[in-house]
Amino acid sequence: MIPFKAVAIDMDGTFLKDDKSYDKKLFSELLNKMKERNIHFIVASGNQFERTRLDFTEYWKDMSFVAENGMYLVDDGKDLSYEQLDRSLVEELVEFMAQRPELTPALCGKENAYLEKNSDSKFVKMMKYYLPKHKIVDSFEQLPDDVFFKFTVDVPKEKTLSTVDEINEKFAGRVFATSSGFGNFDLILPHVNKAVGLEKMLASWNLTLDDLVAFGDGGNDLEMLKAAGLSYAMENGSDEVKKVADKIAPNNNDSGALKVLADYLM
Repeated sequence: MIPFKAVAIDMDGTFLKDDKSYDKKLFSELLNKMKERNIHFIVASGNQFERTRLDFTEYWKDMSFVAENGMYLVDDGKDLSYEQLDRSLVEELVEFMAQRPELTPALCGKENAYLEKNSDSKFVKMMKYYLPKHKIVDSFEQLPDDVFFKFTVDVPKEKTLSTVDEINEKFAGRVFATSSGFGNFDLILPHVNKAVGLEKMLASWNLTLDDLVAFGDGGNDLEMLKAAGLSYAMENGSDEVKKVADKIAPNNNDSGALKVLADYLM
């Protein structure tokens, strides 16, 4: 008997290999098996929805998405729900970061992500991959007309943790800074994460987190792995993630998550 009715999977370092590819033949076969058994497949990512949609061009309408670390939910090709940063809070954060020239922010919205034209060129090049739906603006002093999900911020590696701590103290209860690796962090609502988004999506199908198997490798997967009825940390994942997961999946470069699913479904 298959011990889950839904699958939630992180992208970078989990589903994707380091070169951003995945075994499309195996995935297509597994997605068909899941559809036959009425098992939902959910991408749970900190990435922009458009980035993950492009990773699944042929399949995305048969899948569901918990994007932007739980801020934006898409099911059956349609918006299910979204959370947003209050506009006045966005303005405060812009002012705060403007006083710290070592910080380079990208503002992630529902219609587009936004990058300032004077941003560091290396940061812009990296963000163009992760934020394929984006616009370059003169500055964030004049905010575009959009719904805002989060900031992604580039920072010198040695200042990552101290900056995260400073923001979490200054904006406590209003915004939460979570590091996605030394050199960058996200600013999101403190009550939102992948587990919160997944719980909401599962409820729309009359399922609970107990019905879920989840796969992840990094810090923004912790809540999801703790909450899922069955959880797998990737072999290449952090020690923190491995401590909270029920089991270990093979390395992402060996299609580890897909191989685990194949053992259950094929």
